[in-house]
Amino acid sequence: MDLRELPRNDARSVFQIILWFLFVVAVLSVGARLGTKYAMARRLSWDDWILLGAQFAYLIQCISISLGASQGLGDPISNLTEYAIETYLQADYTSTIFQLITLALIKLSISTSIQQLSPSAKHRRLDWALRIVVGLWLLTSILTLLFQCALPAPWDYINGSRCINRKAWWSFIAVINVATEFFIVTLYFLIIGNLRMSLMRRSFILLVFSTRLLVIGIALTQLTIFLQVFPSFDITKESWLPTVLNQATLATSVVTACGPYLRPFMESLESGMTRVENLPGSEEDLSRRRTQPSAYCMSGYSNSSAACSTRATDR
Repeated sequence: MDLRELPRNDARSVFQIILWFLFVVAVLSVGARLGTKYAMARRLSWDDWILLGAQFAYLIQCISISLGASQGLGDPISNLTEYAIETYLQADYTSTIFQLITLALIKLSISTSIQQLSPSAKHRRLDWALRIVVGLWLLTSILTLLFQCALPAPWDYINGSRCINRKAWWSFIAVINVATEFFIVTLYFLIIGNLRMSLMRRSFILLVFSTRLLVIGIALTQLTIFLQVFPSFDITKESWLPTVLNQATLATSVVTACGPYLRPFMESLESGMTRVENLPGSEEDLSRRRTQPSAYCMSGYSNSSAACSTRATDR
């Protein structure tokens, strides 16, 4: 979309529509996941509560960037008042903090799901490595952001003093974000690759989990465009598309974290099934699998049978 073809204020309106549409899609996805798990197991597990925390942080992020966008996102900075520019920078500052928190919580939710999905010692070690990397990434990113410019206005990277190199800082954030997403997809493939099931069913499950690759694609696109527009002094106008892509990254990350739980939801509707005690992620299923060191099962993806795999003795 070429912003030069939009009348003044239309770029703001288009952004607001995209922003809240993506948020509603994410809310519906979370609702479908939680509704599915509660209907089938009558309880929610830790990964669900962490995802709810991520959705709450996402809401705060949307409110913050919405307030900033209303001040002139997509408009030439020369047309804005000093108050509008200041408000936009403060909103961008706040929204970026909650954007990072949202992404980190989603990864932690997925990590918790992975631990419930596989009791393999090797998989658990890899999962803990993921958690450590994500934790350090979040800590260093937010601390750097909080003090990106000298006090008393750390949010003002346009007129502020002693500011960090935002180009290098955002590149670091994006690269680690993409790397951890690749790691998550790799873990999924390692776990599912050990399951004994038909090729068609295995392919379907891998396809569902591979939707995390969409997050990688959008994040890399955002980084590429950001690096192209960053030298621009017209930051409010040139930031429109990178900001839209940031929102797309967040929404896609939420939706793809919920995707694996949408399949049993549809199956339960078709079959009239209302409860499955051994839904992956439930405490009953986790306890049963831990007391059977020779095998673990991945059920809930079909209402007809469970797919099981021999557990490696790699402790």
